[in-house]
Amino acid sequence: MAEDLVRAVDADMAAIPAVVSRGDSEREKVMKLFAHAFLRLWTRLALESGQRLTMAPNQYVLGIYDGQMRWTLNETVDYKSVSSLELGATLRRRHALKAETYVLKGAERVRLFFSLEEEKVRNQPVFVNYLVYDTSLKDFDIKAAVEALKPSLSRWVETIGTGEEKHLWGYCKEELECVGI
Repeated sequence: MAEDLVRAVDADMAAIPAVVSRGDSEREKVMKLFAHAFLRLWTRLALESGQRLTMAPNQYVLGIYDGQMRWTLNETVDYKSVSSLELGATLRRRHALKAETYVLKGAERVRLFFSLEEEKVRNQPVFVNYLVYDTSLKDFDIKAAVEALKPSLSRWVETIGTGEEKHLWGYCKEELECVGI
């Protein structure tokens, strides 16, 4: 099941429409591309796995589902002010794929990472972030971000489908760079 689902997700990601609008800032374009990608991921993974996945901002705030894996972005959303997107689930512990823009030494950057709940301290979850993709905002390429996600995608799909955290947690700890708590 995981291999078929990964192939379907790959095809969905290849069909992300180009974001071409006059007046959009680089940040707005990047967040619109990530919104397209996350909406397609949410639809494919939630429908195929039957698992309850959540998005922040909510998928129905970001777009309108047209059917057949097609979404129209909600143009009333100010994508310049959307600093992060999140797609995740809660099994025994919470996990999410996150995309965010941030500033490092005065330069705007964008990154894609998994945020995994590792433990609880004083009854509050502690999340550890594992980097999938990171680049300057001006050098962002959605195809490169999707390519960087591909190696971890099958582990994520297995985790969602089986409810066993070991697939994604093990992969992230062994293969991805830990970039913070």
